[in-house]
Amino acid sequence: MARGPKPKPVSAESDSKKRVRFIFEPDRSSPNGITFHWLIHSVYGGKKKAASATRAFWLPFAYRDSGSYSDAELKELAQQSIWQMEEQIQHLREAFALDAPGRTNTPAAQPPVLISQPPSNNAVDSSISISPSVSDRAILEDFSDAL
Repeated sequence: MARGPKPKPVSAESDSKKRVRFIFEPDRSSPNGITFHWLIHSVYGGKKKAASATRAFWLPFAYRDSGSYSDAELKELAQQSIWQMEEQIQHLREAFALDAPGRTNTPAAQPPVLISQPPSNNAVDSSISISPSVSDRAILEDFSDAL
């Protein structure tokens, strides 16, 4: 008499959890693809970091729209999100040797310079314009729209 593999027991706890399935497959050469490829393959805990960043941006809104939380709870959650984002801003400043606003000669109204496609090699690409176009400014907007 042949026996098949024993089925794994299903606990009541795991059986009661409902999951959200999220599939995101950006083109690998797009800003989203480059970012997520780096997070998944080059950063320890990258998936958790991506989820944490998404929560910092959007969790207070999701909780507010659920209608299950008080104004005080929502304000506290929003404040925690702000602190997380401010920590990331400081991390960016330190990692890229950037000054805080007010310490540079760059006018605050000048939009950031974003490169829409990375150079094909490690050499400096002199063809990249330092004047941001509408599509260059949309890179971060595209990224946030996808999350």
